[in-house]
Amino acid sequence: MLYHEIDRGPEGSDWLVFMHGAGGSMFTFKRQYPHFSGRFHLLKLDLRDHGASKGLPVPEDFDMYTVARDVIELLDGLGIGQAHFMGVSMGSIFVRLVDELHPDVVQSVVVGGGVFRLSGKVQAFIRAGVLLSRVLSFKTLYRLLATIIMPARNHRKSREVFIREAEKISQAEFNRWLRLAPELRGQLRRHFDAPISGPTLVVMGAEDHVFLKPARQYAERWADVDLAVIPQCGHVCNIEQPDAFHRIVDQWYQKRFGIAPADT
Repeated sequence: MLYHEIDRGPEGSDWLVFMHGAGGSMFTFKRQYPHFSGRFHLLKLDLRDHGASKGLPVPEDFDMYTVARDVIELLDGLGIGQAHFMGVSMGSIFVRLVDELHPDVVQSVVVGGGVFRLSGKVQAFIRAGVLLSRVLSFKTLYRLLATIIMPARNHRKSREVFIREAEKISQAEFNRWLRLAPELRGQLRRHFDAPISGPTLVVMGAEDHVFLKPARQYAERWADVDLAVIPQCGHVCNIEQPDAFHRIVDQWYQKRFGIAPADT
């Protein structure tokens, strides 16, 4: 079972499940836990091969659905029948897969720095990364990817977190996840043509030059998807501008579900 921690909120609270991206860990959301703890039961988790979720049995048919099934197994084991989800970067893809496999569990989704399609630049990097992984360490490849996605000076904090957490992954774990790359493009193409089951909020940085355009296109396509863009902010907006991120999400939870901020 995935490593996880639980922070109990007030009796009768809904569950909020946090899903980090590739190379991250539950540390990705450290600024969000105190903010949302007063009105939700929080489920913090490390996806397989990340953080403290090391050494899980690896099925022969390991794929992106394996990661989603891990989360569903954890929810079932904890008796969580329905929850709100918050995913950042590639965590947004795994939320989509949980929704595909078990839509009844998804009460709503908040996506930060969502990945909806891959630009030609990122696709080229992935293809090059598969080849370069034979001669370059995964740490070097992660640093290159972080610089491509988060190049500006004000993205430094997010970039450093991305690199620091990714360096905790072993070479074998990195290679296993790198082999998911061919599957990723097809998953995104299919998910772009379908909405998430529950109400969805997509929060993006205005300076996210890789993923903002497809996020806009996705939000324009589906009526139950709301989009908010944070000025002067890059890809990992919950780390780079947590106050703005919290304000946007608070307003959305109150509007959609009547869940007011804990300090009101």
